[in-house]
Parts: sequence; structure tokens; C-alpha cells
Amino acid sequence: MKKVLVIGLNNFGAHIAKSLREYGTKVTGLDCVAEHLQKARDYLDHSLTGDATDRFLLEKLSVKDFDGVVVAIGTIDTNILVTMTLRDLGAKSLIVRASSDNHCRLLEQMNVFDIVYPDRDAATRAGKTLSMRNVLDYIPLAGEYVVMNIHPPKSFTGKNIRDLQIGARFQCQILGIKYGQGDRNWKADAPEWENMKIAPTANDVIPENSTLIFLGKKSDLQKIQDLD
Repeated sequence: MKKVLVIGLNNFGAHIAKSLREYGTKVTGLDCVAEHLQKARDYLDHSLTGDATDRFLLEKLSVKDFDGVVVAIGTIDTNILVTMTLRDLGAKSLIVRASSDNHCRLLEQMNVFDIVYPDRDAATRAGKTLSMRNVLDYIPLAGEYVVMNIHPPKSFTGKNIRDLQIGARFQCQILGIKYGQGDRNWKADAPEWENMKIAPTANDVIPENSTLIFLGKKSDLQKIQDLD
């Protein structure tokens, strides 16, 4: 089981911890505010109240023994100082939250390239999804290929994948089905992955209240979006 250290357990860090825990990762949380750790307690295997800028504290934690470290601190100067110390101590798979474009550039100059910039990333994703019909999420791949979450057209619902002939008609592939609330396969309070079927078979029927995960060219997926 992987072990990850999350530094900063306010909103962003708590969501990271929750996601890691749902996927079976052991999570240790470090924050100088005990209330943040208390709110995130359900997602933490271990927690420690302390100042992450204290080099001795990070040395005592043996940060290099973790499979990954997430710096989720929002204050830029503290974020930079903690990131520098973690690099010096040999932390692996360092992922750092950025708060501005300048912050991103500073991190890149420190050779940190696993950067999460929530405001920019959320805005970019929202712009793409809002500009495309029936698209709920969008991940660009190489060239024109994308992974796209699309609400199924009415003509798809109630039919199995074999009868729809997705590959022959649209030159793309269904990677998975996300079941929505109200569907018989949907489980309340379950993590997202438990409400999905990855690599569905040709006999799987498309539910009305679902999202389809497609792999294909953007131009081909546009044909599906234009149906109905």
C-alpha cells in the first residue's frame, strides 16, 4: 500500500487526502492548525500538528520514505520554503499546489513540474466543457485524441453497446460507464470508482441516467454530441 504525506489540510489538502484514501493509499496529514486535521480525520491514517517550515520536523518524519508528498499550502512564501526543504531532504513524487502564474514559474525554476493550479485548471476545464454540447469532462491526449465524458444521446439509452456499433459509426471507443443517481447500479456515499464500470462489454446496456467515457478524435466525438 502506498504512503503519501499531505502538508496543509485546509479545503484543497482535505480533498486530496479524501481522494487518496478512497483509492487505497495510506495518508499522513501535517498542518499547523489542529482544526484542519480534525475536519480531515476520516481521511487520515496518521496526523501531526506542526509547522512544515521546521526542517527538523520534516527530517523526523523521514519524508523520503513516503511514496509521494503533496504540498497543499496556499500561502506562497510558505509553500516555496516547504517545497525547497522537501527537495533537499529527498522527497519523492513531489506534487505542489500553485496559487498564481508567478508561483507556477517559481516552482518550475526549482525543477518542480508536478504542479496543481486549482483556479487555472478548473477554469480551463469549465471553459472546454461549457463550449461543447453534452460534454461533462474533457482530457486532451496526443494529437486530436481525447478522453471525453459525454451524457448519452436519447438514441443510445436502453440499447447495448453491440447494437450501437460505436466503433463502426463513430470511430471511437467507450472506455467506461458512470452510473448516475437513481440508476439501479448507483450506490449512495460510495467513492466515484465504485459507481463506474470500466471496459464495459458489448452486452452492457446504456442507462438513461449515466455518463459515457469515450476515447477518440475530437472531430468524431463531435458527431455523437450532435445527435438528438
